[in-house]
Amino acid sequence: MAGPKRPVEARTPWLHRWFGKPAHASRKPLAVFTMVYNEHTMLPVWARYYVGQAGAGNVYVLDHGSDFLPDLPGCTVIRLPRHELDEIERARQVQCFQQKLLETYRFVLFTDCDEMLVARPSRYGSLVDYVQKSSHATIRCVGVDVIQHALDLPPVDWSKPILMQRPYGAIRPWSCKTLLSAVPLTWEPGFHTAQQTAYLDEDVWMLHLKYADETRLFTRLAMTRTLVWSQQARSLGHGSSHRMADQTMRDFMTSFQTARTEEGLDSLPLREVVRSGQESRLLRIPHTFLQAL
Repeated sequence: MAGPKRPVEARTPWLHRWFGKPAHASRKPLAVFTMVYNEHTMLPVWARYYVGQAGAGNVYVLDHGSDFLPDLPGCTVIRLPRHELDEIERARQVQCFQQKLLETYRFVLFTDCDEMLVARPSRYGSLVDYVQKSSHATIRCVGVDVIQHALDLPPVDWSKPILMQRPYGAIRPWSCKTLLSAVPLTWEPGFHTAQQTAYLDEDVWMLHLKYADETRLFTRLAMTRTLVWSQQARSLGHGSSHRMADQTMRDFMTSFQTARTEEGLDSLPLREVVRSGQESRLLRIPHTFLQAL
């Protein structure tokens, strides 16, 4: 018979190396964090964007044993031991860290490092401005997959404005995540859904850059196919998107490229599309969001 599980505190000693007793002073508005492994291209883009949104010192990177990390000015890096991948364990670690940050911050945002949360720039100056004005405790976003819209495009220059180079996206239900909250969240493995009730805000878009550049996409896919997953993860089918065959991924990309139109995503009934779990065609990203990233 299996013994009792160790308490959370015993399974996450790294939390206590970085955080002492709960803060009693007034909490800061927003913390942002991610968990990564060998994300050498996208992580600097993520860090630069969120340091600009939340301020230096309020952005955290949980590094799951990367070979090396690029320079990440304004970020706090917390190194975790490298083990086989397990989405249930990863969700638990993220939940523990989110809960700990809430002792110091009013809102906490967790994203993968290819996910950029944008509060509509025509209404909000930044994510900090957004959370300071929000009357909702937990926010669900409009998830937009930014997809390379033609085969013959040059690779993205990640040092320049990205959406001007890739101005098309599709709303996809799996990207309409609950990621920003003022209360502890309990995520399902993969972070696509959370158990807590969330307010769907049409002014908060999550721009997912995984499919924005085919060169980076297939390079990353070749690496993630080599990752070692736990027996539990494989038996539950977790992480299958990271083990996809190149041709399957290419067919996915082609299906959106061939159905692209010049309509704007803001012409859609966003709340209806997201709540119904519909998937849109590849449409133009509104100009107000193009300038945000």
